[in-house]
Amino acid sequence: MEKVTPKQILELINRLPDAESHIHICCIDGKHCVTNEWFAGNFAGRSFEADNYEDAAQQLIDYMYEHIGHNSMVGKSVSESGFPNLEKVYEYCKPKVLIEDEA
Repeated sequence: MEKVTPKQILELINRLPDAESHIHICCIDGKHCVTNEWFAGNFAGRSFEADNYEDAAQQLIDYMYEHIGHNSMVGKSVSESGFPNLEKVYEYCKPKVLIEDEA
């Protein structure tokens, strides 16, 4: 399986509800931010900042690869989600409301 690209991870996040909470411009310094809260939750959440979304997304991707199998909240979320298989990650993160609507 090829490595996940910034474009792919941004497309995945944009498919989820509240995407604007996870991909946004920081109001303090104007940096482009991408968070991991959509899969790790608020408690283990982290924001990745860069001059553009692709670079911020690459930081997130690197962070996710580093945490595969890691004994932590983030590591558990990354591993359970099926990362780097983004379709599995989407299924893992997809809200139950969407699952019930599809039935």
